[in-house]
Amino acid sequence: MRFLTTFIPVVLAGTVLAAQMPGGGGPIDALDGLDPVLLVQGKEVPGKSAFSAVHGGFTYLFSTAENRTLFEQTPEKYALQFGGLCARMGKSTGANPSDYLVHEGKIYVFGSDECHKRFQANPSKYLPPAARPVPSQAAALARGRKLLDDAARAMGPKLDSVTSLIEAFTQVQKRPQGEVQVATRLIWSYPDRARQDRKGTLMGKPMGSSALSIPEGAWYLTLQGQAYAVPAAGRPSLQADFGRHPVALLKNRHRAGVVAASEGAATIDGVAVERVRIVDRAIDATISLDSSNRIHSVSFVDRNSEGMYGTFTIFYSDYRVVDGLTLPFNVRATFDGQPDPLQSWTVDSIAVNPTLEPSTFAAPSKPSGGH
Repeated sequence: MRFLTTFIPVVLAGTVLAAQMPGGGGPIDALDGLDPVLLVQGKEVPGKSAFSAVHGGFTYLFSTAENRTLFEQTPEKYALQFGGLCARMGKSTGANPSDYLVHEGKIYVFGSDECHKRFQANPSKYLPPAARPVPSQAAALARGRKLLDDAARAMGPKLDSVTSLIEAFTQVQKRPQGEVQVATRLIWSYPDRARQDRKGTLMGKPMGSSALSIPEGAWYLTLQGQAYAVPAAGRPSLQADFGRHPVALLKNRHRAGVVAASEGAATIDGVAVERVRIVDRAIDATISLDSSNRIHSVSFVDRNSEGMYGTFTIFYSDYRVVDGLTLPFNVRATFDGQPDPLQSWTVDSIAVNPTLEPSTFAAPSKPSGGH
């Protein structure tokens, strides 16, 4: 019952999608030393070490002091887009800061030649659409707050006292090498710690990975004990993936800075619902409530497994009572209206307020890769 796992990479083949990005050794050179101010104009001019600037973990060189000043005044105009993540895959996928493409005056970098080619062929698929405006009228904001509180009451009076949650489910996924059964366990320690563990067997070999998100950082962990840090630019996406879970959304409804606004009534998948838009840090999602104030579905815009932007809608059903909470056990997803089997499953078990081992959310002591 969560779409938060929608975007957490599966590392069953031992490949970590968090690629090379700035790490503990300090900032790394971008664009093979080319002046980014001139590069966005279509001119490949080497910069000079005398004129350098560090931004977002990357070192940029400039051909003149004037260009460096322009960069420092508006770095978002000249720096690597997506914080230096792969422009095709985004999320938490790193990139080669020398594999660049200038598109409409912006510099994008890529994690592979294939990513470069696909983006170049159709950039619009991989660039985020403009966000819809959030209703700002006082009545819409008041109604939005009430809807979230109604949904919280429908989930159960114990909701705000929940400190931890574990959910488990199993999927059969199709891979190039054949079908593989993947067992997933999702763990939350509220308000800001989350972990996903996945295990399976591929071609007779045990495979698995974990994704860990804590205030100190985020990492992808392998069964072999390797830890790869998620780039700083990719952490908000990972946090949003975990934070869009229904329990997390409702538990955080009163957090400072959270905006909730009613978007009115609608009919979704044949069900009459009332919608509330919630914006919370990296999260921008629309929650739809049925006549009993249970969460019927949650919609949001993000990348799919191919890196393309579109609208996910996650449908929740088969609600059951678990230790005082009414929680859904069936998850069904669509992307731009088409079924998404990778994000659809039946929950096997849910544990409310389980005792968690201290090591569950411990930061890796010896990261194998860092950002």
